[in-house]
Amino acid sequence: MPDTDASVRGYNVHMSRTALSFLIALVHLSLLSLPARSAGFALDALTAPDVPLLSPLREPPAALPKARFDHAGLPFHLFSEETAIAPVLARAMNAVSGTLDVALYNLQMPEAVDAMIAARDRGVRVRVVLDDKHVFPKRNADIQRLLDSGMDVRVMRGRGRSGAMHNKYAIFDGVGLQTGSANWTSFAGTASYENMLFIYDPYVIAGYQANFEWMWNQSRLVSSPDAQAPPPGPVPSDPSPSLYFNGVYLPRYAFSPRGGTEAAIIKAIDASGSEIKVAMFTLTSEPIMSALVRAADRGVSVRLMHNAGSSFPFFQDALKSRFDLRFSPGRTERGQMHNKFAVLDGTLLINGAFNWTATAEDKNAENTIFTMEPYYVGVYGAEFDRLFDAAKAP
Repeated sequence: MPDTDASVRGYNVHMSRTALSFLIALVHLSLLSLPARSAGFALDALTAPDVPLLSPLREPPAALPKARFDHAGLPFHLFSEETAIAPVLARAMNAVSGTLDVALYNLQMPEAVDAMIAARDRGVRVRVVLDDKHVFPKRNADIQRLLDSGMDVRVMRGRGRSGAMHNKYAIFDGVGLQTGSANWTSFAGTASYENMLFIYDPYVIAGYQANFEWMWNQSRLVSSPDAQAPPPGPVPSDPSPSLYFNGVYLPRYAFSPRGGTEAAIIKAIDASGSEIKVAMFTLTSEPIMSALVRAADRGVSVRLMHNAGSSFPFFQDALKSRFDLRFSPGRTERGQMHNKFAVLDGTLLINGAFNWTATAEDKNAENTIFTMEPYYVGVYGAEFDRLFDAAKAP
């Protein structure tokens, strides 16, 4: 831990950069023509009795803006083994009054399709980007029903033959964001260990809105999947990294492909000083693994939980570096430990759709959140401990 004077200096710098970041976010939001916001909020409307905040270790984030989007009843997070995914997503979409932007690797959830169609029918502008390979050459019944409804749906490919549009996020009225590991599928809800975050930070949401527009502008109409897409340009990035973690500044969000997500994760790992908890569906990135080995070599406790059914090429390296290594199956025989999050030094959470792989960095469209909000860090740290305790050592 840093000495007291250094902590105060870091806090002051962080606060000044945060103020600057907030001003940048306001400008960014106005350029994107997002709804106006107020600084007010009401904590008594955050949850409803039938959708509780789960395992709250600390108070929820307080900086919720007033907006058209009614977030009443929505949790700040969910874990699939504790809370059903479909009703929460339906509730969020039923609360939208103006715009709904959705980017999905896969969609196989009738309740979500119902909610998107209902939103469109009541006048909401609904835009959906789907991964090309889940639409062509074949698609499931729920995607087909969405297309048959006349929804504004486009498809996107990643870079190269193996690249994918791997995101799973939604933006509600430009003021609420849902992201995390979970695809909008029944399989994710019933068979796998998954997570979702609900976020109301204007700065972060402005970045995600820019990322959605970036994808939308290069995606293809379903009726013309082979049409030439316009050049995508560089993926959006955090214009003012302001998350102060152990002497380094990190972005509050990062996108792929080739948007620096891997580098930001490595920077965070290299700055860690005591403990790293990683819950990862698949880890094949040599640079990230090297950073974990460096951390272990300097005395940091590295606890790695990997999906039991995914390839892990660094097994011997992990044992040699004395990682506390375990493998977790899913909730059912066919399920998966599909999370992609890490908690560093008990103060930083890294989460999103981004597996720690070269493909995620170089070829896929992905998203990653970096946050030091104590509430999120606390609940994800506790979730890691629960799953890790039940996982199997090699």
